[in-house]
Amino acid sequence: MVWTLVMLVMLGLAGFMGLLGAYLVSGVLALFGLLSVVGIGSGSYITDCPVCGNQLRGLIGLKRCPRCLSYGKLSEGEYYELQPDFVNKVPLLALPLGDRRNMPPLCCACGAPAARTERLRIIRVEFAFDLDAPHCALHTGGADLDSEPVAGKGKAQAPVLKVKSYAFYRACVKANYPCMT
Repeated sequence: MVWTLVMLVMLGLAGFMGLLGAYLVSGVLALFGLLSVVGIGSGSYITDCPVCGNQLRGLIGLKRCPRCLSYGKLSEGEYYELQPDFVNKVPLLALPLGDRRNMPPLCCACGAPAARTERLRIIRVEFAFDLDAPHCALHTGGADLDSEPVAGKGKAQAPVLKVKSYAFYRACVKANYPCMT
């Protein structure tokens, strides 16, 4: 609500300054008014996770709950957990990898039974390892290894497995974080 008010005031001032002939000031105010749209979407949505009830904010795109690791998205004003058959076009569903790296026998690209694996490798200052990502006979490139910042640890990074299939992702959570399912 506050960001919407900021946007309206800035755009109103920009229009008024434009009428007075102060085009540079008008342009700057219009720019800040339009940039406030980013503020509207970045943190103004607050809701509870549909799986565990944890409070979530900043619901743009796909959002992972830090407590139960479920993913959800905002649709028609409501926040929902992804459907089990959800498949993203690129590996985006990021599972934090701790010491346990058990892979379920499902394709990480589509969730079908796996027939083979693809070797993934990541090398960072804090860690380096290989991981075999399961795939069905039809798919390749359904997973990627990456890193993400560790909260409260400065520049420290932690490994994550990014996959396309939410069914595979949930099976990984169940295999590696049994207390979260």
